[in-house]
Amino acid sequence: MGAAAAAALGMTWGSVAAAEGPRPLAEGVRIDGMQVASPESAFTRAEGPHAPLTEGVEFAVGASLDFSHGALREVGVDSSGAKHTLATIVDNALIARIGGSITPVHWLSFDLSMPFGLLETGDKPQPYGPITPGAVTSPAQGDLRVGAHARVYDTLPVGVFLGGRFWAPTGVESSYLSDKNFRAEVDLGVAGELSSVLYGCTFNVAPGFFAKRAGDRIAAGCAVHLKLGQTVTLGLEPSFAVFEQVDVKGDASTAILIEPLGAVRFKLGGFRIGLAGGPGLGGAPGGTQVRGMLNLAYVGGGKPPKPPPAGPADRDLDKILDQDDACPDEAGTASRDPKRNGCPARDRDGDGIPDDEDFCADRAGIPYEDPKANGCPDTDNDGMPDPIDQCKNEPGGAPSGCPRFARLTTAGFVVTPAIEFGKDEKLTPDGRAALEEIAGTMRANPKIEQVSIGVGTKGAKAALSDKRAQEILLILRAGNLDESRYEVLLRDDLKAGNVLVRLVH
Repeated sequence: MGAAAAAALGMTWGSVAAAEGPRPLAEGVRIDGMQVASPESAFTRAEGPHAPLTEGVEFAVGASLDFSHGALREVGVDSSGAKHTLATIVDNALIARIGGSITPVHWLSFDLSMPFGLLETGDKPQPYGPITPGAVTSPAQGDLRVGAHARVYDTLPVGVFLGGRFWAPTGVESSYLSDKNFRAEVDLGVAGELSSVLYGCTFNVAPGFFAKRAGDRIAAGCAVHLKLGQTVTLGLEPSFAVFEQVDVKGDASTAILIEPLGAVRFKLGGFRIGLAGGPGLGGAPGGTQVRGMLNLAYVGGGKPPKPPPAGPADRDLDKILDQDDACPDEAGTASRDPKRNGCPARDRDGDGIPDDEDFCADRAGIPYEDPKANGCPDTDNDGMPDPIDQCKNEPGGAPSGCPRFARLTTAGFVVTPAIEFGKDEKLTPDGRAALEEIAGTMRANPKIEQVSIGVGTKGAKAALSDKRAQEILLILRAGNLDESRYEVLLRDDLKAGNVLVRLVH
C-alpha cells in the first residue's frame, strides 16, 4: 500500500539513503484482514454446524459491527536499533459488514461479504526517513469477499467442508481496507453439534504466503459453545493468523495475530444475534488491543427430509387400527360390537374377554361363539366351556362334550364297545379311540390315582400277548399321561384278546 506507513504495525525499515529516494511501502496492510464467517454460521470467524436438508434452497443474510482499538501503528527504529511507536495511524475503527449466503443444493454454498469503514480515527503520521505515511480516511469501502464451499461430509454431529474465498480489490486504499491487490485463500473446515456442545474450526491458507507475498496469510478460526437451553449458547472463539510482510527495503518477515474472543449467541427462530469481544495479541495489521463485535443474521429456507410413509394408523397402540377402533385414543380390547371394539373394558377374571361379553365374568375361561358359554371355564380342556359341556370332567367332542367310547362312572370306566383286536392283531379303530379317551379323562381328573388295563393271555402265545400290551402302552404314552398313573398287565385269567379296564384307588 503506497500510502501506508513504512513501518506500519511492526513493519520496520532501516536507514534509507537519500539517493534511493522515496520507495513504495509494503503491500498487504489491511486492518480487516481476518475473514468473518458466512451469515449462516453459528460462530464469528469459523463455519458452524449444518443440519442436513434435502429439499429447497437455503439462504442467510446478515450484518455486523466490528469495533477495534489500536488497529494500526507506525513503528520506527532508532540509531540504536530500538523500536518505538511513532504514531497510531488507526487508533479506533468501526467497521460494518453486510453479507449473505445461498445454498442451492445441500452440499454446496456460496457467500459474500462487503466491509465498510464507518469510522476510523488516529494520530497524524510522522515522517520517517524520506517517507511520510498517509493519514487514514473514512468513511470508506473495503474489499468485497466472495466464497464457495462444498460439504464433502454433511451430518449434524460432524461435517467437513472444502472451498475458498477471494478478495476483489474494490476498496479504498487510503482507508487501510484495501491494498488494491486480488487475493485468494483455500478454506478447510470441520464443525458439528454433539449433545449440548457446538464446535467448529476453519483453516485458511493463501498460496502466496509460501511465496512470501506481502499481505498473504495462513490462519485458523475455531469455536466451542455450550448450549444453555434452546436459545442461548456461550463459548470461546479464538483465532490465529500469520502474515507475510515486506518492508521498504524488501526484507520479508512474519507478523502474528492472536485474538481469544469470548462470545454469546442467541437463536430466536430464524434470527441470530451474536456478541463477541476480547483482547488482541501480536503485531500483524489489524491486530488490536481490544475488539468487540455484534452480529445479526436471519437464516431460512430448506426443508427437512420427508419421513418414511407411515403404516396404518393405530394411535393408542392396542393393535386395533384406528379405522376399526371405536376408541382410537384409548387402548382397549377387541369386541364383536363395533361400538365397543378397541375401547377399554372391565375384565374381572383377566381372561381377555370384557365383562359385558363374559358369561362367567368372575371365572377365567375361553372364548366361545355361544353367548351363554363365552368366557366360561373348560375344565376338561376339550374346547367346550362347562355351561354347554354335558361331561365337564371328560374330554369329548361336539355336540355334547362327552367321550363316545369310554365313559367315567363312579364304578370306573365303562367302555362301549369293548376294546378289541382285529384280525391283523391290531387294535380296532374304536378300541384305539377308547384308550385315547381314557388317557384324556385321566389328564382332566388328577384326583384319579391310576388306571389298570389287563390284557388276556389265555390260549395265546406269549409273543402275541406282549405285542398287544406294547400297542396299548404306546397309545397311553402318546396321550401325555404320567407313567405312574397307568399300568398294563398280562392276565392269564382272561381270554386271549380281551381287555379289562379298571381304576386303582
